[in-house]
Amino acid sequence: MDDYYNIEDVSNMIGEDAKKFEGKTILWTGTNGFLGQWIIRVIQYLNNYVLDSPCKLLAYDMILPNHEHLDKFADCGIHFYSHNLTTKLSAPREKIDFVVHMAGIASPTHYKLKPLETIDVALEGVRSTLEISKINKAKFLFTSSSEVYQTATIIPTPETYIGAIASNNERSCYDVSKLMAENYVYVYSRNFGVEACSVRIFNSFGPGISENDSRILPRIASAAKSGKIISIYRTKELPRRTYCPTANTVAGIFKALLNGKKSEIYNIGMSKPEISVDKLIDIINETIQSNIKYKFVEPTSVYISEPLRRCPDITKATNEIGYLPKVSLERGIKDFFGWALNVYKGIEH
Repeated sequence: MDDYYNIEDVSNMIGEDAKKFEGKTILWTGTNGFLGQWIIRVIQYLNNYVLDSPCKLLAYDMILPNHEHLDKFADCGIHFYSHNLTTKLSAPREKIDFVVHMAGIASPTHYKLKPLETIDVALEGVRSTLEISKINKAKFLFTSSSEVYQTATIIPTPETYIGAIASNNERSCYDVSKLMAENYVYVYSRNFGVEACSVRIFNSFGPGISENDSRILPRIASAAKSGKIISIYRTKELPRRTYCPTANTVAGIFKALLNGKKSEIYNIGMSKPEISVDKLIDIINETIQSNIKYKFVEPTSVYISEPLRRCPDITKATNEIGYLPKVSLERGIKDFFGWALNVYKGIEH
């Protein structure tokens, strides 16, 4: 199933910047999650095919991958560690050159059930990893979210846009903690000299995302597997999103880590097409020759306050870090559904 992970495409998008990893040690949190599975594969690919002197990855997550996964990456410079990232992560004894705090609870259904854990993973996690960067004089990256914009009135939305985030709804634990973590990055960058920046990720999808994640693409894929009608929230036309194949997202994360400027923030996503969910399903049906059916329903409580539009302006990321997504929406759909229809069970949502 690894054929559906476009790792060579990711490497090509990172380009010669990857050479900055040669002989370096990277500490990365959240490596057993959806995006983390891609990070592991990219590091393996770079060490096997790109870097003359391999890098070392210290991969941290709350739970270790299964033994099959551990064995698969055992001989490519990747070392897995288990740590509850709601608590302080102490600095390893070895010298660290790059640090990424990517761990987080990103699914609305999941963070509704674990609001305090969501806050702690963001804030304790970012504080601990920033301290490790400070001690090691390591370059630092935090992965934030487009959620911090809420429903933007400027589309495409630039990094300078200030969103109005509520502090007292079921999404606030995620949205507000991401924004506060960005401020930690700014403070450590400005006050303690840490070379740190953040990325705001927009609606990434691809192989590796769990069927019970509850976000829209896995829900659609699960419905396609079961043949059942999928319920989608709101009415026709809203909400609207741009959907970014994971290969583009991961390449952007690496480009920001390697090239990001101190205390800056970068949008990572696709600037077009911005579409409603029913239009997305139409594109999926056409792309993979399927017949997924849908109906409109009233949203559950955690989705009532979700942003109605998400569409990034990626001009800054293109100009400052060299981010340029190359994998099209249709290619991303083919890869994701090719993977998901082999892996998913067709569960009830």
